[in-house]
Amino acid sequence: MRMSAAPQKSYFNLILGIAFLGYGGYRLFTFITGAEYTTFRIIIALGFIILGAFDLYKFFKNHPEEQ
Repeated sequence: MRMSAAPQKSYFNLILGIAFLGYGGYRLFTFITGAEYTTFRIIIALGFIILGAFDLYKFFKNHPEEQ
């Protein structure tokens, strides 16, 4: 007999997603409002935003029910 547990959401992905979006958004905001950053720091900030969005997507996506 096979028992399947309901898939649990990883709250670690939620926390990381919010943190990465916040940090990357803050860095991008300060750049837009006049802070001088190197191109590398801007790329890293964009990477944090993309990674945070991906983590939030993983947290909120719907898992299909297994039968």
